[in-house]
Amino acid sequence: VTPSIVMMIRFTLFLLALCSTTNYFCDGLSIPSVLKRFVPSKFMKSSSSNNNNHFHSVLLTRRTINSFEPTLPDGWETVMETAVHAATYAPNHKRTEPWRFHLLGPQAIQRVCELNAKLVTEKKGSAAGEKKLERWLQMPGWLVVTQVVVDDENANDNFMIPTSIVKEDYAACCCAIQNLCLSLHSQGYGTKWTTGPVNFDPEFAKAVGTLPSNEQVVGTIWFGIPSGTSPVAPNKKKSLTEVLCRHD
Repeated sequence: VTPSIVMMIRFTLFLLALCSTTNYFCDGLSIPSVLKRFVPSKFMKSSSSNNNNHFHSVLLTRRTINSFEPTLPDGWETVMETAVHAATYAPNHKRTEPWRFHLLGPQAIQRVCELNAKLVTEKKGSAAGEKKLERWLQMPGWLVVTQVVVDDENANDNFMIPTSIVKEDYAACCCAIQNLCLSLHSQGYGTKWTTGPVNFDPEFAKAVGTLPSNEQVVGTIWFGIPSGTSPVAPNKKKSLTEVLCRHD
């Protein structure tokens, strides 16, 4: 790094600090506008290109993670708060903000795992139930995402109506989960979005710790630091020309 670049970086940081505390130099302009006044365009273009490449890389490299390190690292709660904040910026047509995020502690995790093992045992036998219990207890982080259902006794029936609030809110919650997973991925965490039968069992709300009666589960997110090699992206079944339809 040349001395001139170092000086440019220092000056840019000075401007950012200045604009965050005063209107001096800024004259009501946004920080990007101020930077354009003082930073050579070649540096701005290079930075913009790098940011775009990083963002695109985050989108393309996120994977469903099935194997995690056994414990969460220090500072994980701050990382999760950042991810939830990003989640709340998902598209939301009616601005109902229907998403809720329930972070499970050790006791709640144990109850959910035991409930799931019970369901598996009833269907596949005790050996399968014990194996599933052992597997699920290995997941280090648990976040249950729910949707607040509108106060309408026919809300579930309305899901089949394209413009219904309950359907739009479900779509918004799914977008929120994607934002959350991408944010965690960008910070070095892996996720797995699960929607097994246990999520919709009548006893699930109590196992979590009494979910409000007007919330329905959209999914459980396992999260943590990935272990082993990163999963390879699956081959797409459809080409871009097959999914991108152009109309005159």
